[in-house]
Amino acid sequence: MTNFGQSGQDINREQVSPLLLIFPGLTPKQHEVLCFVAENRTSKEIAWELGISESAVNQRIEGVRTRAGALPRAELARAYRHYLQELEAACNPIPDKNTQVPSRVADVAARARDENAEQFALADAMTYTVTAPWQSSSFDRVVPEVLDGENAGLVRTAAMVAIAGGMLLVAMVGLGVVRALSDLI
Repeated sequence: MTNFGQSGQDINREQVSPLLLIFPGLTPKQHEVLCFVAENRTSKEIAWELGISESAVNQRIEGVRTRAGALPRAELARAYRHYLQELEAACNPIPDKNTQVPSRVADVAARARDENAEQFALADAMTYTVTAPWQSSSFDRVVPEVLDGENAGLVRTAAMVAIAGGMLLVAMVGLGVVRALSDLI
């Protein structure tokens, strides 16, 4: 008998080992929901955290419970906590110290070379200004000078009205031509 969780209830090793084989094959969404189930959260709380419906949470939990042999939710939570603990224990922790790199420079001559390098550092900094080719004035203007300047808004509005009137005139002439041709036929 092995003890899991905070409630003090026991689960047989035979019940847990098949679960540990099922958990790696779950979808990322099922793992996401099971992490909250392992924290003893309700379906409503899980749905709120994940921004999904409560029924979607229940479907994901029921999918896992069906694979696990219809375990109660509390046992599923305990088994998933155990799975996460075993998964964490299986990962090798990164050592604090890399043993292949010496902790300090042992060569006194190398230290002296580094100290002398300070006298060769550049004392003055130079600033360069580079202008992009499209910023030079050699290119033609895209917008005519008439549309820029003091009364630009008024001039642009007048230009839009003139263009719209021209398009309306062309449409009316086109419809007149179509009507004349239909009368001839």
